[in-house]
Amino acid sequence: MALDTPPLAEVMGLLGDPKHLQREKGLHGLTEILQGGLGAEEQIAVEAGILGLLAQQSWEKKLGGLMGAKAYVNLAQPEEPLLEQLRLAAMGLLEDGEVRVRMAVGDCLKSLTRRQGISVVEASLPDVLRSISRNFDRSEEPGDEAAEGPDGQRLRTAPMEDFATESPAQPGSPLERPSSPLMAAAAAEAEVEAAAGKGTSPAAEGKLGAQVQEATEAAAAVENGGSSGAGEKGLASSRGPAGNGSGGSLVSMLLQSSYRKVRPGRGEMRHGTEGWKCLETSMKALQALVEGCGPAVGPLLDEPLRELLYKALHHPNRFVRETGHLTMCTVCAALRGPRLAAIAGQVAERLADGMGDNWSQVRYAACVSTRSLLEWLEGAEEREALMPVLLPPMCLNRYYVAEGVRLYAQETWLRVMGEGGRAAVARHIGSVVTHYTLQARANNHAVREAACACIAELMEKVDRTAVGPHVPALFRSLVVCFKDMSWPVRDAACIAAGRAVLAYPEEMRPLAGEMLGLWLAHLAENIPTVRANSAVALAKALRAYGEEVLPALLAALDDMLLRAHEQAAESSKYSGLSNETKFGVAARKARDNDPQVHSDQEMFSCGSLMARFSTSYLIKSDGCMDHGFSRDKEPWEVSDGAVHLLREVAVVRPQAITEKHFEALVELGSLSTFQHAYNLHETVWGCLRTIGEAVGKPRFKRHLRQLLVPLLADCRCGHQLAEAAAQLCVEQLRAWVGPGIFAGYLPEGVDASLVGNHAAGQPGSGGGGPGGPMRRPPVLGGLLGAFAAPGVGPTPAGTVTTQGAAAAVACSQGAL
Repeated sequence: MALDTPPLAEVMGLLGDPKHLQREKGLHGLTEILQGGLGAEEQIAVEAGILGLLAQQSWEKKLGGLMGAKAYVNLAQPEEPLLEQLRLAAMGLLEDGEVRVRMAVGDCLKSLTRRQGISVVEASLPDVLRSISRNFDRSEEPGDEAAEGPDGQRLRTAPMEDFATESPAQPGSPLERPSSPLMAAAAAEAEVEAAAGKGTSPAAEGKLGAQVQEATEAAAAVENGGSSGAGEKGLASSRGPAGNGSGGSLVSMLLQSSYRKVRPGRGEMRHGTEGWKCLETSMKALQALVEGCGPAVGPLLDEPLRELLYKALHHPNRFVRETGHLTMCTVCAALRGPRLAAIAGQVAERLADGMGDNWSQVRYAACVSTRSLLEWLEGAEEREALMPVLLPPMCLNRYYVAEGVRLYAQETWLRVMGEGGRAAVARHIGSVVTHYTLQARANNHAVREAACACIAELMEKVDRTAVGPHVPALFRSLVVCFKDMSWPVRDAACIAAGRAVLAYPEEMRPLAGEMLGLWLAHLAENIPTVRANSAVALAKALRAYGEEVLPALLAALDDMLLRAHEQAAESSKYSGLSNETKFGVAARKARDNDPQVHSDQEMFSCGSLMARFSTSYLIKSDGCMDHGFSRDKEPWEVSDGAVHLLREVAVVRPQAITEKHFEALVELGSLSTFQHAYNLHETVWGCLRTIGEAVGKPRFKRHLRQLLVPLLADCRCGHQLAEAAAQLCVEQLRAWVGPGIFAGYLPEGVDASLVGNHAAGQPGSGGGGPGGPMRRPPVLGGLLGAFAAPGVGPTPAGTVTTQGAAAAVACSQGAL
């Protein structure tokens, strides 16, 4: 026993402490005592202490007892009678009111199973299965739906109706059917009024009147908790002297039903994770029993137990589904060999559903079970038989947005498929294409995004003979995703379509015109990455179709490049502020702190420019509408997309770039009258080096002097991203053109040495425009001066000392 280990009595006291940290300290102390060996008296004391904790009413003490029991079973040699006592105590806490206690029960049962084997499973499994079956479905307590709420009003009596949908991907419109007795009464009364207007026969009117009477009585009865007497009273009070239906009273009843408050946690306000009691923890206890016993538990995993497990894989509670898939992983390991092969088909169908779950944790658990299933199957023929079901979701999850799912799926692919992945996809191309096209219309935008990447990969890497017949269907799926409301999906579809056009130009030709229009439209997207990727895709189309699309791209450049001139100026409101530019640092800071800019603005959902609380997705989410934008395009965004297109066209067709394009870049780099001008500058400076290299030095140097004026001015514009882009561009151009030649093109009044040493390499250093010297980094003074390199101090403006330059190099190399 270690010298600092607390006495045994203190350790047992810490195990039952209300504080988590103290319980962990007690468990650590007990572990050290058990590892050091126990005498007879100490063993009796430990066993008595653990049983005493398990018998307490406080959940902290029961939890400490289970923790101690697990450690004692793992590290000591307890007798059989004590093990049975611990098992009975753990089973008694299987449905405890505290979830942490129930979770610890599973850990304790797992340790007992590893110690005693299948006897623990045989003794405990019936109670665990009964607990699962008893809590598998939520049951409302009698009178819950008609009970009084906290405000004295009755709760809603009619359950919510599901939405019907024509597409498996998106929600549609509500079903046109009465959802409550009140609605049925309203519908019946409307029929009576319509019949009266059409002159229906007296017999028909009498029949309809009877239906109204019956429906209204039913509504009133439900309204009053099911009492027929109360229903008759309500009916009498709501009808006129002649007994005819009163439309106003019925509308009043409908309004009362519609606006009745519902207490959270009950009825339709009940969350999907509420009310399942101990179902999840009992499932974890089942998983612990199977995992602890290992392959020996195989004979006990009979058909009824597996059916119960299959039901859990489709349970409404996502935590139960997750636990069910993890349990299935353990079952696959226990049934390894022929017994697993016999049920592999049924299991594979359930796992394929799990790998398509909307919850990433469930999807990850299904991936774990899928790997277990494929690795424990002995024959290659058995695995091949499951590929039509498992291969498509395995492929798609390699691109899923959740990193854990994505990395695990990629590792599984390498372990299971090896070098034969492409050939396997080609063999099962039909099921893969069907799955991809369905997932491209899924109701999860992350799934649609992954489907786009998978479609592009399929068309680029898999055998063309196998993929060729499916190219039109795949490309139509990309077109649908190109019109998605979620911008990450549109971005993914944009990239995928460009790759597809380059891989299958002839097969894509019938849809090339539509895609060209979509790409050009997305050059003016609200999202910067979509604009940039649209330009990249257009460059791939230019490579594929050459002169057929070049005129359209040049026309788009002419139309879009200078559209930023149409951007409304925002400087008038802040014109009283002194600053060097029309919309410089001072005005920008004033705008950033203007409450009117940031108050009462519309919120948007993640990944979509639809309004956050908009319901228009119910009619626009089928892919037939055009994008569903809810924010107008800004003129500067159109110019921004055109700059990206200019860069891509320059790379593919440099001879198409003319003098007017460079002049347009100078104009765009000089704009400063609106808030986002510097975002546009950032794009211009980021593309300038690529454009220059594409057209060549002789042509580029004709415009270099003009470009350097706004470029050097942006090196001290106050916008951090624009400054960084400008400084990097200066450094790149100087290195590409050559320091000496670059210095010859500098505007008058700019020191070439400062440009070389500081403009591009020092954050925050400024490049001056004409007549303004480049700013030098501040000299450390005061207390900070002690940390400066020797010889570094105030120097005349425009000079650089050798020692200071050496110190800067040393700092950059980590010498200080």
